[in-house]
Amino acid sequence: MTAPDSPASQDTALEDIRTELANLTDLFRRRLMDDKARNSLYESLQEQVRVSQDLLRYRAFESLFRETLLAIDRLQSEPTTRELVESAVEELLEVFARRTLLPIDDAEDFDPRLHEAVGTIPATERAPAGSIVAVHRTGYTLDGRLLRPTQVTVAAAGNVADVSVSQEPDDNEG
Repeated sequence: MTAPDSPASQDTALEDIRTELANLTDLFRRRLMDDKARNSLYESLQEQVRVSQDLLRYRAFESLFRETLLAIDRLQSEPTTRELVESAVEELLEVFARRTLLPIDDAEDFDPRLHEAVGTIPATERAPAGSIVAVHRTGYTLDGRLLRPTQVTVAAAGNVADVSVSQEPDDNEG
């Protein structure tokens, strides 16, 4: 039997520590390689998702642009008449409506969430306070969210001076 402090038992303990260290080093390296492989896979998947999203976005816009270009072709190839312009506008609005771009209903009372008051007039019996008197620019929603408010003149109660409508282009217009 060897004593606990004998050189043979120390050599055995040292060899056990070396073996365990080698095993732990090997395990660490394998885990590190697994982590690198996993990260590489995640990056590859993220790139595939980006490419797929770009392709879907392209395809969504591609059909929209193809259909709007048909209306533009008509405007450019035929003599411009009021009927042609109205027809092309109607065609474009139909293309947009199929993609949930819808005009805001201006037949209702003024709603500050949907309408932008660019002018006011005094309210009368025919135009009660809060009613829309004139539409200057149609507003639109896209997928139920406000894209652009409708610019309107509103009837207001009390002594209201007429607010003139600016003829300068709107920064948000598009």
